[in-house]
Amino acid sequence: MEKSHSRLSSTVFSVAVLAIGLHVSDVCAEPVKTLTFLDFEDGVLVPKGWIIRGAVSVSTSPSQNLRESRGSLRATYPIAVGGIYAEANYALPPNTNDVYVEFWAKMPGAKQGLKFLKVFGIRDSVGYANTTFGLDYTGADGDFGDMYQVSFGDGSVEANDTASVINFDGDAPAWIGRSYGQAKVETPQKKRWSSDNWGIDWHHFKMHVKFNSGTTPQNEVADGEYYVEIDGKVYVKATGLFNRHYSNQSIDRIAFFDWAQNGTTPFEVWIDDIRITTGGFLPATAPKAPQLIQAN
Repeated sequence: MEKSHSRLSSTVFSVAVLAIGLHVSDVCAEPVKTLTFLDFEDGVLVPKGWIIRGAVSVSTSPSQNLRESRGSLRATYPIAVGGIYAEANYALPPNTNDVYVEFWAKMPGAKQGLKFLKVFGIRDSVGYANTTFGLDYTGADGDFGDMYQVSFGDGSVEANDTASVINFDGDAPAWIGRSYGQAKVETPQKKRWSSDNWGIDWHHFKMHVKFNSGTTPQNEVADGEYYVEIDGKVYVKATGLFNRHYSNQSIDRIAFFDWAQNGTTPFEVWIDDIRITTGGFLPATAPKAPQLIQAN
């Protein structure tokens, strides 16, 4: 009877897992942990764990804020003849190599380019690994302010930043660098996120960065990942990447706004409801309890 009961329990558990669309490995995965959440409702410009620089302020105008709330973060940029900065930096816990970022943003006036969201690796005497989810500031395609690629380094050298890219339109797939041919890179929309999409409204962004593992040439593994979702549409889903040198340390901080150059007119970028997590994105709604199906 004991063996029969054990088999039944195992069957019920397996069916329960399948009923909510998960695998056993997902059930045992690291739980989602919120490192920081900011909605700026209290009007505090520099909350704990953050460093704010440049022309950054908290708007107290409900008519302009996200969901007519009491506060949203606003960065103001003059015409960028050289490189200019407005920064909102969040320092990550030590040894963070996998991070999820979710937020709302708008560019209600002129559409211009900037780094927008940059993930900085720890910089030391050996090097660093950075990733940028930028808005085009070159004007090369005549569309300042569009999001069109994820830029990083493939770990061929110690300093890794923008030598490799994943283009939203799927063009030039070999530009991911030395993991080309083994990485799985999906760009479902097959197009840029045009600056026309900004309009004057708020938009929802979700980004994921996972550094590839390994600390020597012998044990490094191409298991880095990127994910970009805008307004519910997936633009990039990439796994099996090299995106750091084996000597590079972990992720240091997340920077919003950041560096801009070659602008043609002053502009503003607004951000709100910033959530930075590990273990995954926080579910929008709590999942329903699984329905247990008794085995015959």
